Amino acid sequence: MAIFPFAHPLLKRFDRWATPVLAVVGVAVLLLETRHPLRRRTRPRSERWLRNLLLAAPSLPAMRLTLLPAVVGLAQLAAPHRPARLLAGLPGPLRTTAEVLLLDYLAYTWHRLLHSPLLWRLHRVHHSDLDMDLTTAWRFHFGEMLASIPYRAGLPALLGVRPATALAYEVVFEACTAMQHSNWRLPLAAERRLVPLLVTPRAHGIHHSMVRAETQSNFGVVLSLWDRLHRTLRLNVPQCDLTIGVPAYPDPADQTVARLLVLPLAPLEPWARPDGSVPERAPTTTSLLELAADGNC
Repeated sequence: MAIFPFAHPLLKRFDRWATPVLAVVGVAVLLLETRHPLRRRTRPRSERWLRNLLLAAPSLPAMRLTLLPAVVGLAQLAAPHRPARLLAGLPGPLRTTAEVLLLDYLAYTWHRLLHSPLLWRLHRVHHSDLDMDLTTAWRFHFGEMLASIPYRAGLPALLGVRPATALAYEVVFEACTAMQHSNWRLPLAAERRLVPLLVTPRAHGIHHSMVRAETQSNFGVVLSLWDRLHRTLRLNVPQCDLTIGVPAYPDPADQTVARLLVLPLAPLEPWARPDGSVPERAPTTTSLLELAADGNC
């Protein structure tokens, strides 16, 4: 059995229906964030879009050629083994629910691992974007995609997640990634209703803050449940007060595609601006779990 069965029928089906679905989601998000912006831009859209799309050029094919085939191939290899049969005895709907929850929890824990020193070398390429919009959702180093294969494809296979469920979840994962990175101002009342269940643009905007404690929060990808359970949920920061990015990389002139591609090889920088100052925020009496209003953005 191949670990990367590129032409497996499940992957052909994925290409046939997932690609147009995600294209429609992308266009919808682009229109919504253009018409209803959440945060004021600090950099020209054309500058960032070109850079982010060039960074996505190797990472998106890497996903289709490595991660997605590995989801199928590793599941086939693991199927005869006992751990992979644990979920098989559950009734159909219950098994699917368990698989989706497991996949989303693995996505949450993988995201937390990306903020550990070793994997942060790769993930800081994503976080160093100085604004957030749809293209930030695609701004990942291809090495991060490759590094995720054992965790995001291997572990689900060992735990008995069916590849069809994993591929369907990947569509939800990518759609939610596009939405939460967007600069779309949902009506505040609507977002307050959504955020107890889902990760929203305001919540994920806080995760991209230059304030360290805020970056170490809101790791969820689809469900906000895991941040609540692990006490990593933070909602009390107004979007107007956010400065997006990594303090060690504030100069857009330094963020060329060539430098970002080799950034994982560079030494880790302290969480501080080049002048040594550390971004901080004054304490507030507002509850961490209370979604803050935007103010006068």
